[in-house]
Amino acid sequence: MQFHGSHRFEAPREAVFAAIRDPRVLMAVIPGCETVAEVAPDQYDGRITLRLPGMVGSYRTHVTLVDVLEPERAGMDGAVEGTMGTITGHADFELRVASDGDGTGTDMDYRGSGVIGGPLARLDSRFAEQLAESLITQGLRALDARLTTEGSE
Repeated sequence: MQFHGSHRFEAPREAVFAAIRDPRVLMAVIPGCETVAEVAPDQYDGRITLRLPGMVGSYRTHVTLVDVLEPERAGMDGAVEGTMGTITGHADFELRVASDGDGTGTDMDYRGSGVIGGPLARLDSRFAEQLAESLITQGLRALDARLTTEGSE
């Protein structure tokens, strides 16, 4: 499974990067996230519940930030494990001051890949990629909304 995309945040990149490292923020913006905790510097464990047609499950997650160059970029190594299967993968993201140059926005580019195992592997590969993109988009929009709300307070 491959995925890539971009997103525009209406917040400075330092705020975006800090939010990506904050377990409280992650729990609020990741679709289906029930718990998340920093277990070591840049290492996070959590639990998410996904509700797919015919495949409802709760999954343990572990994510490690790697190759961190704050606030510009980082990589993420991750694993998701549950009764319906596993997903392991890697993603990279880059944050740039938005091209409008006023310093208030941030452009993000991301790309990654994952390997699906167990019963989840029976999902059509195109469906799995679309699902991943949908969950990423939902999470990024929720993060942007949270940062925008916090910035206006």
